[in-house]
This record gives sequence, C-alpha cells and structure tokens, in this order.
Amino acid sequence: MRKVNNTDINTPEYWNEHETAINLGLRQKKYIKLAGSGNRIVELGCGLSPFISKIKSFNECYGVDFSPKTIETAAKQYPHVKYVLSDCTHTPFENKFFDVSVSGEVIEHLKNPKDLIAEMARITKRRIILSTPRMEYDDAEHLWEFDEKDLIKMFSPYGNSKCERINSKWFPGRSYIFAVCDLF
Repeated sequence: MRKVNNTDINTPEYWNEHETAINLGLRQKKYIKLAGSGNRIVELGCGLSPFISKIKSFNECYGVDFSPKTIETAAKQYPHVKYVLSDCTHTPFENKFFDVSVSGEVIEHLKNPKDLIAEMARITKRRIILSTPRMEYDDAEHLWEFDEKDLIKMFSPYGNSKCERINSKWFPGRSYIFAVCDLF
C-alpha cells in the first residue's frame, strides 16, 4: 500500500460536481460475473454506476454513496434500486445484511482504506468484491495505490481472497485489480 497524495479532495461537495460516468463497461460486467446470485447485494461508493441496476440475480439491490446529488440522480434513473446516502465506511445496515457487497474504484480515495473492508465484512454474509486501479501516473483524487499483496493482506482477517489484474483497453498504463474475498 503506497501513499500517493496527502491532500484529500474527496468530499461530498467535490463529488456533487464530479459525478462518475454512466458506463456498463469491463469492470461492471466483471462484478456481475463475480457476484453470482442471492437475496441482497450492495454497491458501496456506487456513483452513477449502472452495475447495481443491471444485476438481475438478486432480489434486492442497494447503492450507497455520500454525494447527495449522485444519490438523487441515480434514484431517478434506477427507481428499482434502493439508494442510501451514507459514508461507505459507516453504513446504517445490520450485521450480515447483504449476501454480496461490491466497491469499485473507491478504496484508493479513502483516508483509512481498511475501514471500507471492515465495513464490507461487517454487513456482508458471503462475498466481497473490490476493484482498484493500478496506474503509471498520479491522480489528484487518489490517496493510495495498492497491489495484490496489499489487498490479500487487508482481507486476511475476514476470509479467503484472490486477486486478478486486468489491463485497461482505454487507458494506456492503467490496469485494474479485482479482489474477491469469500468470507469465513
């Protein structure tokens, strides 16, 4: 785990002005494949990700984000998803409420990345799916960069994990690490 920025610009106000793009791309398709099926699934730090609205193998789908504008926009676009305005490291859900939790390209923005994994483990029964970019350049929004060993180590108290790295077709020099943790 390597610290890449000391200044944290990741606030709800910042993300109200920088909503994430709507795109059912490689990452979201990979989440659908890795999630499987179940009763409830949540995407933490959902932004305007269409993933949570497209997965059909769960009875209830939730999206969590700390940007009020993002939650308002997403709720209008995907009314069948239950959106919650909350910090993804301190959610209002009961222990083991979800079968699967997903968080894509969020952990590198957090002051305390381990808090996200601990919260995901708390609210999830079966599987955690997380992705994070590996880059050859700095991004002002990113506070951390991780490799596969970092993620496996952070998941080790909660379950058995594995990672896969996939090179980006759209961003030269960028790859994505997908970490999956099957909980104990």
